[in-house]
Amino acid sequence: MHYSKARITPALVAALLLLSAPIGAQTNLERVVNGAYTPTHDFDLIHQRIEVGSFDWDSTAFDGVVGTTVVSLREGLAAVTLDMDRRLEVRTVRGARNAALEFERPGDSLVVRLPRPAALGDTVRFRVSYRGRIEQGRGLYFFKEEPGRPHRPQQVYSDGGTDGNPRWIPTYAPPHDKTTWELVATVPARFTVVSNGRLVSDRRLPGGLRRTHWSQDRPASTFLISLVVAPLIKVSDRWRDVPVDYYVYPEDSALARPLFGVTPDMMETFTRLTGVPYPWKKYAQTTVADFIGGMENVSATTLVDWLPDRRAYLDRPWYQYVLVPHELSHQWFGDLVTAENWANYWLHEGFAQFMPGQYWAAKLGPAAEDDYYFEEYQQFLAKDARRRMPLATYNSNNVYPRGALVLRMLKQQLGERPFWAAINRFLTRHGGRTATSEDLRQAVLDATGQSLGWFWSQWIYQAGYPEFAVTAAWDSAAGAAVLTVRQTQQDTLRADSTGLRFTVPQVFRAPVAIRVRTTGGDLVQRVVIDAREQTVRIGGVREAPTMIVFDDENAVLKTLEFEQPTPWLTTLLARHPDLWNRSWAIGQLARRTGDSLA
Repeated sequence: MHYSKARITPALVAALLLLSAPIGAQTNLERVVNGAYTPTHDFDLIHQRIEVGSFDWDSTAFDGVVGTTVVSLREGLAAVTLDMDRRLEVRTVRGARNAALEFERPGDSLVVRLPRPAALGDTVRFRVSYRGRIEQGRGLYFFKEEPGRPHRPQQVYSDGGTDGNPRWIPTYAPPHDKTTWELVATVPARFTVVSNGRLVSDRRLPGGLRRTHWSQDRPASTFLISLVVAPLIKVSDRWRDVPVDYYVYPEDSALARPLFGVTPDMMETFTRLTGVPYPWKKYAQTTVADFIGGMENVSATTLVDWLPDRRAYLDRPWYQYVLVPHELSHQWFGDLVTAENWANYWLHEGFAQFMPGQYWAAKLGPAAEDDYYFEEYQQFLAKDARRRMPLATYNSNNVYPRGALVLRMLKQQLGERPFWAAINRFLTRHGGRTATSEDLRQAVLDATGQSLGWFWSQWIYQAGYPEFAVTAAWDSAAGAAVLTVRQTQQDTLRADSTGLRFTVPQVFRAPVAIRVRTTGGDLVQRVVIDAREQTVRIGGVREAPTMIVFDDENAVLKTLEFEQPTPWLTTLLARHPDLWNRSWAIGQLARRTGDSLA
């Protein structure tokens, strides 16, 4: 998903937090690691067959029949509870031999009473018939043609988000239970239906209708169930033996391949980097009206319909530069390996925001990589200033840029090959399953031997970042550059209504390189900053420095105050290869309005 927030109700959060007591005494790390955000579950969702039709664009309604198969996970299971929006009007619930079953509708749930308690391991099947009445944008979007408004054909499509699909189908919403499903849609014949998995059949019916049947036969989480019904044409492509299709309005047919034609190369690059081939039987990208950006439905991404025109490619269109690779990377991160709960949501969005930078680095080199992550850095600072939260927590506000930047730091900490070995271990170990932030740390440990508990503690489970204030002097007698490094960040966060207070480390552990340049050449010394105030001495500096760079490789997410002579800054700007360091120097020079050299 791109730039849409996890939508989890306060009532659900309150219920989940009751599972772990005493909550008020728990840290964020304890809540996340102890599974406080993963609901208990007394059945395993095995398969759903979703049949929809009789769409009414005037009343934003439709008819649905959903057949559900579950396996009991406990003895004496008397009822199965699914998530189902209260606006969906249940007509009947039927079980074996079409027998009517009793049901209840408490809130946004459907409780199906079984004719007899199911034993542990028993299979239970039932079918729910209902009339779906939709509040626009809650689960489904209905759009009618509007006279005089071009590029807005009639259509209906789903948006699973994190809680959207139970607003149009009865299902189990949390991400930790994966299932298979089929989707059968009966629609006017002029429409195309796109959904997950493989196309089983698409046939014309009497009365100007068509029935399209899709099957997702590899288990995935139900938030990834997708439906798009619109007047679309298909532009076909391939990656290896995998069909890659671009569904657009007929008038956009000439724009599809220039935009989406990079997709097979992105699939190849992500396969090479992760060591895990694209994991699904097809990949479709379908454009729709007034969408949030993109949604990574398994094997069938939904995207906004404003395709760039030829002029847009004179610059760097966000759609191709960020959105297409972001949503594609979710097919590995979010779809293949899914967060156990939404407190670990950054494992989806952090990776999906990180991977485009890796693609452009592979294609265009390190300058393009620096440029990509520098933009993420600017977005991160803006979000952090509005609200400071950890990566791994319920409804974290900064999972996109902070997640991308933390993964970039992890890659710099480990090195290129060890990092990708750890990612491969994570994907292969948890592929088709769910995972937590600790599972990623364990994959790093197993692949590289590095536990990195300190890294997870400060960057995953706590908030903020180091705010460094540095001063430097040259000790001519000792032939040394002497830096005093202070961490000035403050922990001023307050507890929320549940008693949870996020913390900002008073001391971040920061491995950095410090570069000292003189007319005789450069010296680089690696140090670990791990105190609130710390003195660093760099020997062998026999003449006055002409430049000193703190965090030479920009390996730490930070802000930096470092007063320097103007000539040092101009040398840094002219000579240093790192974009962040050059941009920082520009910012320092811009303050010196009365300095002619600046």
